[in-house]
Amino acid sequence: MPDTDDWLAETVRRQDRDRFIGAMLRPLPWRADIFAVLAVNAELARVRELVAEPAMGLLRLRWWIDAFDGASDAGLPPLSRLLVAQPHWPAIKPHLLALVEARARDMDDTPFADLDEAEAYVAATTAPLAAALAHAAGMGDLAAHPALADAARGHGLVGLLRATAMRVRQGRNPWPAAIADPAARADLARRVATRAEAAIAAAAGNPPPRRAFCLVAPAALARQHLRRLRRSGFEPLDPRFAAPSRLTPAFLARWARGRI
Repeated sequence: MPDTDDWLAETVRRQDRDRFIGAMLRPLPWRADIFAVLAVNAELARVRELVAEPAMGLLRLRWWIDAFDGASDAGLPPLSRLLVAQPHWPAIKPHLLALVEARARDMDDTPFADLDEAEAYVAATTAPLAAALAHAAGMGDLAAHPALADAARGHGLVGLLRATAMRVRQGRNPWPAAIADPAARADLARRVATRAEAAIAAAAGNPPPRRAFCLVAPAALARQHLRRLRRSGFEPLDPRFAAPSRLTPAFLARWARGRI
C-alpha cells in the first residue's frame, strides 16, 4: 500500500482497535477508504484531550468543518484520501459533519445528567460514523440499516465505560455517579452494560447481510469487553476491562456465520 495508506492503518490500529479489526475483514481495495474515515473519527474524538480550554476545542472542531468544505487544501492525509480516492465523499460528508456537531458535547466537562443523556450522546457520536463507514466500504445501500446504528451504539456505550479510568485521570468524570465510590461504580457499570447488551441484541436480532459483518464486528468484540467487566464484578476501573480485544475462536465463528 502507499505510505499514506500505511499511516492510516497504523493510526487506526493504535487508536481504535475494534473498528480496525472490522475494517480488516473487508477486502483490501476498500480498507484504505474505511481507515480514512476511522482516522478522522479518531482525531475528532481526541480534540478535548489536545486542548487546555474547551473554547479552543470548539475552534478546532470549527476547523474540521472548514476542512471538510475545502479538504484538498487542508493538508491532512485522511481528508486528502477521502476526497481524492473515494467516489462516495458526497455521501460521507454530511455524516462526518453530524459527527463534528455531536463532538461539541466533549467540550462540556459536566457529567451527563443521567444515562439517557449518556446514551443519546453515544448514539449521536456513533450512528453518523456507522453510516459514513457503510458508504466508505461500498455498502451505501445499508447506511440506514438499523442494525448498524444499534451495533454502533452498543459498542460505543462499552467504549465510553472503558474510557472511564482515562477520563477520571484527566479530571473529567462523564457519569452521573460518584466514581470514587466502588458500589456506585459497580451499579453504574451494570446499568451501562445492560443498555449496551440491549443495543447489541437489537442489532443481532435484525442483522444486516453477511457482507456487512465488517461494519458490525465491533459490537461482537464488545461482547469480550462485557465478559471481562462481569468477571471483574462490574469494576470499570479494572485494567483488564480496558485490555485490547482479541481474535478469539468465538469471534471468528461469528464472522464465519455473519452474526453479531
